[in-house]
This record gives sequence, structure tokens and C-alpha cells, in this order.
Amino acid sequence: MKLVYLFCITILLVSACQSQPDLLNLSDTVKPEAVPTIDPSNDVLYAAQQNYNKYCAHCHGWAGDGQPQVTIENAEKLGYHTVPRHDEYGHTWQHPDQILFEVVKYGIQNPTNLYPMSPYEENLSDEEIFGVVDYIKGWWTDDQRRHQANLTTQFEENNPFWADENLDEDRS
Repeated sequence: MKLVYLFCITILLVSACQSQPDLLNLSDTVKPEAVPTIDPSNDVLYAAQQNYNKYCAHCHGWAGDGQPQVTIENAEKLGYHTVPRHDEYGHTWQHPDQILFEVVKYGIQNPTNLYPMSPYEENLSDEEIFGVVDYIKGWWTDDQRRHQANLTTQFEENNPFWADENLDEDRS
């Protein structure tokens, strides 16, 4: 009887350990998988990549893959928003540059976000923020980039004073 009991306990422990995600092995979330290819002589995009890695990658992923869903089980079913993806599977490409800029500069303090986004206006200049936005576009498809460029143009046409109200420096 003890042998059967010991066997059952062993099976339960082994199956319990295998069903849990390996939260201590972070190598899957830390190493880059599909980093946008940039021309090393392009100083602006190279700096943008460094800024993304320093300020964004720890939440949005080194490959723009966002927060792994396994970390917060049922978060979306509970009405929470997890950290979004920036790659072609996310929704970042569905927003104009101006909105993406505002999110980075001013942050997002929404109670439905499990991880509110801090503002980076103290860490990054306006030019650096736009550089990070341009770097993120490297994860999108050509069609997504065209669509997003149209949204940016439409936003500019519909909000002619946006730059005056939001930019510390001229983007020319």
C-alpha cells in the first residue's frame, strides 16, 4: 500500500511540475527573436534601437512580442489589458505616430492596465521618442506601414495644432 501511495504522489508531483510554466528560465523572453534589421550607419535608428532596448524591451519584449500571456492567466477575460505587442500581431500599427508619441511621452495611467506605462518625457527627447516609434515600425508588414502612414497623415490634417501643443522641439 505504501508503494502505491508513493507512486501516486510521485506522479502528481511530476505532472504538477510539468504543467507549470518555467518562470525561472527567462531565456525565452530575454533573447531577441526577430529584431528589426537596421543599417548600422543610420545613427538615428541605431540610437532608437538602444533606447527601445533600455526603456521598452523589458515590458514590450526584445522582439516586440509584448507581455507573455502565460504570466497573467485570464487577464483579458477579467477586463485587464496586458502590455501590448509592437510586432505585426499587435495593434500598435493601428495608431498614428502622434498617438504613439503621446503614449511614450506622457505614459498611460489606466486602471484596467495591469502594468501602467510610465511617462518617458524626462528620459527621451521628442526626437528620440519619434526614433523609437520609427524603430518599432520595423516589425510591421509593408501593408501595415502604409496603413499607419495614412493614419498619421489624416491625424495631422485633422489636428493642425497638435505639434504646437505637444512637441518641445521642431521635428523638421
